[in-house]
Amino acid sequence: MTTFHDDKLWQEAYTAVIDLCALAGENEVIEQAQKLGLKTLTIIADGVSRRDRRERDTKLRDAAGKVAGVRSLLSVAWAQEAIDDTTFSKLDGAYESLGNKLPK
Repeated sequence: MTTFHDDKLWQEAYTAVIDLCALAGENEVIEQAQKLGLKTLTIIADGVSRRDRRERDTKLRDAAGKVAGVRSLLSVAWAQEAIDDTTFSKLDGAYESLGNKLPK
């Protein structure tokens, strides 16, 4: 029996949130992005664990919305100069890639 840990989508979300959580600082927007990134990871774990296809798709569509939220918060943090161009590019790219793999 496989678990969500074996799912490629979950693994991609896991890698993205680990990088996101590595950001340091006392910026409220970054903290909100980190919380939303963790929530996204748990929603994906829940979704890929579902046997019922409709339930899985519903959870993963919810995760797609959360990915958009993380990317929006990252944009605000970048505009506030709380993260540099390179960090923003890396994180936004990771979440863009993840979002492209989720159902809309």
